[in-house]
Amino acid sequence: MRIAIISDIHANFPALEQTLKSIEEQNIDAVYCLGDLVGYNVCPNAVINEIRKRHIPTLAGNHDVKAVEIHNDGSNDIESYAYQIVGKEQVRYLSALPAHLKLEYQAADKLIKILMVHGSPYSNKEYLLEDKNEKDFTNIFLDSKADILICGHSHKPYHLILTNPNKKGSYYHAVNAGSVGKPKDGNPDGCYAVITIDKSSNLSKKDGIKVEFIRVPYDIEKTVRAIEESPLPNIYGFMLRKAY
Repeated sequence: MRIAIISDIHANFPALEQTLKSIEEQNIDAVYCLGDLVGYNVCPNAVINEIRKRHIPTLAGNHDVKAVEIHNDGSNDIESYAYQIVGKEQVRYLSALPAHLKLEYQAADKLIKILMVHGSPYSNKEYLLEDKNEKDFTNIFLDSKADILICGHSHKPYHLILTNPNKKGSYYHAVNAGSVGKPKDGNPDGCYAVITIDKSSNLSKKDGIKVEFIRVPYDIEKTVRAIEESPLPNIYGFMLRKAY
């Protein structure tokens, strides 16, 4: 089973389009999205429509929740422009997205439990960074009863292998899928993760779960021009170029 994880598209339809083309070339069995379909860019409706058309299971990111709140409040200030342009039908879709997704796979002699979140199991605004204290990180696994925790939100991809403190010789895997539409790791190309789980997958080995990060180039300058020609701040385009 090869699972593609996309996250933090942020209304960047050109990046999503190229990412989906890349996924189609990767012999992928399932695709999941960790949320933040909107914000910072000019194509939220095209992004949402594409995700819906492909029936990709999707979580509610903090920006998706913000878009719903802004529409409910009727805010019309310029700072809310990126959310105001989300259509009513698309807002209804965002309002129904779940906070978590849980999967279970039978591999080797163990049921592998996967938890997908946008930020953390506790909040879609909490950052789970790679340098988080290891004890605090493992406590999240113990609390959630997950073997693999997949998140987004920080826009910085990583695969972190942690020792299970309650079971000698067993490991947890924390995966941040990075960002399709607004990377912050210095590489402007879109990013998604591919996780491979099969009958030979083994949590008793550090390399028992295979994780790949795939970078996807797209027409960044065309995307930046669209931002600059809109009411959005030009700094959003600069951030795309510099990936921060």
